[in-house]
Amino acid sequence: MRNNWDDFKTWVGSHINLGKKYYFRGQSNHTWKLATTYHRNIVGKNITMHHYLTSIMKDVNYQISSFNKPINLSDSQEFGHLLAKLQHHGFPTPLLDWTLSPYVAAFFAFKGVPVSSEPDHKVSIYILDIDLWVKMFPSQNDLLGKTEFLSDFVPFVTDNPRMSRQMGVTTSTNVADLESFILTNARAANRELLWKFDMPANERGRVMKELNLMGINDMTMFPDFDGLCSYLKEVHFNNIQKQLPIPPPVTPPPV
Repeated sequence: MRNNWDDFKTWVGSHINLGKKYYFRGQSNHTWKLATTYHRNIVGKNITMHHYLTSIMKDVNYQISSFNKPINLSDSQEFGHLLAKLQHHGFPTPLLDWTLSPYVAAFFAFKGVPVSSEPDHKVSIYILDIDLWVKMFPSQNDLLGKTEFLSDFVPFVTDNPRMSRQMGVTTSTNVADLESFILTNARAANRELLWKFDMPANERGRVMKELNLMGINDMTMFPDFDGLCSYLKEVHFNNIQKQLPIPPPVTPPPV
């Protein structure tokens, strides 16, 4: 466990091997489990994976036909594309969002915390050595199977510009508590596969300003009108930043 934003940047700069692929995920509360939106939303409800795949998804496919052509649920590529799109629009899925960028992960960790946070409130960033994980545990995607798994999941990003802007990647799983699952497998193999940084949420102002200088903000992460409005709110209300004056128009040279 590391202590703050500076520790995180130092660790990333010195430990991340640019020849390997890592997955990063930011969460706005360090007490939250590493779990998919599907697993978080079925707690206390009589919703099984079988019911989700055979009943709920049929209704979802029917309802979205008012916006897009319905898909063939038995086609794995079409189904994966649908899950990825649903995930990025807030519908519970057995996918977990990650990003290839540690700084995009930091954006999502700090974005969701209050401007004035309690002293003991911490955000977290997870780092998964996905290359080593896939090598040690071959991918599978049988969500109805009895074997627990975490697999790399690569859907098409067609009609999903948010995913490409966020350098988004996903994993699929039938495991409710992924952190425990990964660490248990890592200990059994005597390898390091997962790291977690907990940082004070009250560093939000500084972190968001630095990320904005890197070009990471609501406007770039969410390329639509909502993203623009969120960016303007951040700049003018949440984390007041000095704005440069609008430059005058270029004056044409005299004839």
